[in-house]
Amino acid sequence: MESVGLNQKMAEVRALTDAKGFSSDHDRIWEMLTLIHSEVSEAADAYKKGRPMEDVGEELIDTIIRILHLLSALGLDAEALFQAKMAKNWERPPKYNTVRGG
Repeated sequence: MESVGLNQKMAEVRALTDAKGFSSDHDRIWEMLTLIHSEVSEAADAYKKGRPMEDVGEELIDTIIRILHLLSALGLDAEALFQAKMAKNWERPPKYNTVRGG
């Protein structure tokens, strides 16, 4: 199976959201952030209630879709941001900034 980069997925998400009438207008940025939070909460609720892991996964994918939509609306390069952040995280010590738990 061919690997698809985040920017290609972001373009697919943008096409879907535009086709379904979800605006990418900058006036909606706060709403987009809130919807991301909502999807994470739905995943936590599904897990807490013992729903099948596929349901939890579907909510997590909804979160990714919402994040890619927001990145697109902001005109950001998802692939470059991801690669740079991963490189930075690999340089951090184990349990970076963790005092308890982890």
